[in-house]
Amino acid sequence: MFAFDEQDEEYGIGEGQCLGCDTWGRVDDLGLCEKCGAKFERDMLRLRNWDYSATAFGLPPAACEEARRQVIAEFGQALELVTEEVPPQERHHSGRRKKRRHRR
Repeated sequence: MFAFDEQDEEYGIGEGQCLGCDTWGRVDDLGLCEKCGAKFERDMLRLRNWDYSATAFGLPPAACEEARRQVIAEFGQALELVTEEVPPQERHHSGRRKKRRHRR
């Protein structure tokens, strides 16, 4: 997936197809180009997923909230790359199983 080159100091860790926008070029360790990586970072701050945010790493909770506020003020509330998790719908199982008719 990645063509890794240790000598290259540019963005990312290698060449590949971005998992966010499908363009080919430099991608990071998550497989995202620079633009999609920034969108992902902003989405993690919006969702308060501090554990997945490089910006929030090592910051106290108040500073994380301030970073989130700044992202929302500059880029808006809407998510850019990820989708919100929707809880799975509970299945209602009746006590009966469907019987299969056997062909003769």
